[in-house]
Amino acid sequence: MSDNTKTSTTYAAQTTKINNGNVAVKQITVKKPLSEIIFPLKSKPINNFDQRFGANYNWTKNNNQTGFGTVRDKGIRKHAARDLYTKPYTEIVAICDGTVLRVAPFYCETNQITVKHQTKSGRQFIIRYGEVDPNSIKVKQGDFVKQGTVLAKTGFLQDVIKDKNGKVIRKKPKVVKNGTIIYMLHFEYYSNVGELNLKKPLTDTSRLPFQRREDLLDPLEILIEGYRNTFGSEPK
Repeated sequence: MSDNTKTSTTYAAQTTKINNGNVAVKQITVKKPLSEIIFPLKSKPINNFDQRFGANYNWTKNNNQTGFGTVRDKGIRKHAARDLYTKPYTEIVAICDGTVLRVAPFYCETNQITVKHQTKSGRQFIIRYGEVDPNSIKVKQGDFVKQGTVLAKTGFLQDVIKDKNGKVIRKKPKVVKNGTIIYMLHFEYYSNVGELNLKKPLTDTSRLPFQRREDLLDPLEILIEGYRNTFGSEPK
């Protein structure tokens, strides 16, 4: 079966009138094309405008720390992603078919999974699923993943406190909002400019202000496309 004919299965009831006036009901299978893109989470982020963190942490906006391009490290760099806050250890899924390019440590005791994606219509790009829980990762470099494959679960960033000898004394959550320890997916998006590989690393500290490769893009449009297809509504 080619990518262009992939389908998902839904069910519907079909009614048929028979001679005595009664109605016969049977379940029929309806095939519909899979969405080009789905959302990377199975549930809505808790930093939607209409949920617990309100407007101050709405991932669709740029006036807060979850947005793309907001200032980090006292102005040294800008945020290269959209942060999707979740309940603890929420499953992260592949937004479309792809191949895992890398699984590696990321920020503050979390990991990242980098996937080269291709949609049914031929769109190609790279997504870095960052700040995932290291113990939950279900894929490895070279794996082919289908749309909806669970990659890992959302993690939370931790500051590691060490003594003067470098021994870890304790770890503490780095992001706490309204008394809640934040678990999140840090979602980075790279275009198909140039080769779709990691010969040029995605992180490049020499490239200010994002410290990322030149084909970095704001992932808002692709996230909204996936949100509509997964939840059937617009994010607020």
